[in-house]
Amino acid sequence: MATRPCSFCLCLQEASVFADFDVDEAGIVSLCRISFDGYGCCRVEGSAARMSSDDSRLLCDAVRLGELGGGDVERVLRTYFRENADVIWDDALDDHDLL
Repeated sequence: MATRPCSFCLCLQEASVFADFDVDEAGIVSLCRISFDGYGCCRVEGSAARMSSDDSRLLCDAVRLGELGGGDVERVLRTYFRENADVIWDDALDDHDLL
């Protein structure tokens, strides 16, 4: 979407959360913005930490293959959100069971 540029977007928690991610030239994932029902859009460009290379590879492979329902993807996302709770609205993450 032109209004929400990103490498990929994940629809989470039964479409109550939309997380937009970028992937840099080294294949490392970072969060651009995340929107929560009841909270709005939290823009974190440049302030969210980058994901580890192993977790980035796992997530990018899952997106590419359309296999996002596995426990490994959930673990990667929960870990990443926990690590970035200081720049993402931690109350929204908690209310939407993403920690």
